[in-house]
Order: sequence, then C-alpha cells, then structure tokens
Amino acid sequence: MNIRLVPLDKVEINDIGISLGMNKEITEQLIGTGELAGRRCYYYNSEMAIDYDSEDKVEFIEFLDGIESFLRPVIYDVSAFDINADELVEILKIHNKGDVDEEESGYSYTFSNISVGVYRESTPTDILEMIEEMKENGVSIEENADLEFEKKKAEHWATIGIGVAGYYQ
Repeated sequence: MNIRLVPLDKVEINDIGISLGMNKEITEQLIGTGELAGRRCYYYNSEMAIDYDSEDKVEFIEFLDGIESFLRPVIYDVSAFDINADELVEILKIHNKGDVDEEESGYSYTFSNISVGVYRESTPTDILEMIEEMKENGVSIEENADLEFEKKKAEHWATIGIGVAGYYQ
C-alpha cells in the first residue's frame, strides 16, 4: 500500500485521497467504516486513525505502530517510520519554517506551521539508562533481542499525524 502524507491537505492511500476537512460520510465511502472510539475512527487494523470534528469533518489523520506497522507513510519523500527519528525532525523543521514545540524532550514534536506531529515512547537516552540498569542488575545485554528491539524503536517515531491548519495552536 502506498501512503503519502501531504501536510495541510490530505493523505493519499494508493489512488485515494482523504482530504483534511472531508466529510466523514465521503471518507467512509472511500475507505470503509472505521472502528469508532469517541470522535476517532480506526482503520486498517487500527494502524491509521482519523479524528473528526464536531461537524464530522476530518480534522487529524494519524498513523500508528511505527516500525511494527504494515502501513509505511511517506512524508516529504521519506518513509516516516523507516528514517531515523532525528533525521525526520530535521526535515520537518525545514518545511515548518518556524517554531517547533519540543516541550516533551525528544518524545514528541509538533510542527505548527505544517500541522504535523510525531511521537515515540522512548528515546535513545532512555535505552542507555536501561542498559546501565540491566548491567547493575546482572542482566546480560549481549545478544539480547528485547534490548535490540527497544533500541530500534527508540531510534524511530511510533506515530506521525497531520492535521488541519491550526491544529497544534
């Protein structure tokens, strides 16, 4: 499945465009009925979520599950879940051309001028701390598959979403 995020405009899924501001009824004609949770609907085995505003118009589209996801959204010609997290932040900063909310110290960033947000549960610093704790507790870090997986997750974003203009303000 080819997925392209076009900030402030739409998400293209193969040949289908889901526009920000699109009516929920039209969205569901294009991609089917989602699993509703409040004003949010989940699609594609809960790997994509769409938030609808009070008028049932698309307000925010988010891709979930990061490196574990079947869905591989592309933004500004890079795969959001495959590129290193820091590299994606630099690309998004260039396109944002303005202030970036870095309040959550590497766990999430919001780019208000392009209405893009990224999130992850842990950072590479967290993994270094985890390694030290493992060593202190006598846990082997050599060839530790769980540790390697956590390292990989910390180096990539777990979610990326785009919203309507002003979504992060």
